[in-house]
Amino acid sequence: MIKLSQTWDDALKALCYIADKGDLVQIRDIVASQWMSETCLRRIIPDLHKAGILVAKQWRWGGVMLGMNPNQISLYDIFLAVGEEIWLTDCTKDIYCDKKDDCYTTDVLWNLQRGFNSLLKMQTLDKIVKK
Repeated sequence: MIKLSQTWDDALKALCYIADKGDLVQIRDIVASQWMSETCLRRIIPDLHKAGILVAKQWRWGGVMLGMNPNQISLYDIFLAVGEEIWLTDCTKDIYCDKKDDCYTTDVLWNLQRGFNSLLKMQTLDKIVKK
């Protein structure tokens, strides 16, 4: 069963806040407005930066901003960027199972996994932040 982590929740809240502001945002502003730990947010930023989702500015008025258009950033991308598990069950992780060919639920679980992945890919930041 999928259980969303605090890391993923913080990443989504921070990205929505940044998308809503549409410009360079100070980390302290994200932390204050979204009631999250600065330490946790600072741990997430490098992963989001590496994925191209965020750009971190280090100069005098540093902060973070989106690295791409909000309509190009899906929940699926955020899941992958922060290393979140997106598998519904072990069966859909492609772990070898010698009972796979005789299992009644394999096809159903794979269909659910594909559907879940599709929903995550369709849900983008711009749709979440829309006012």
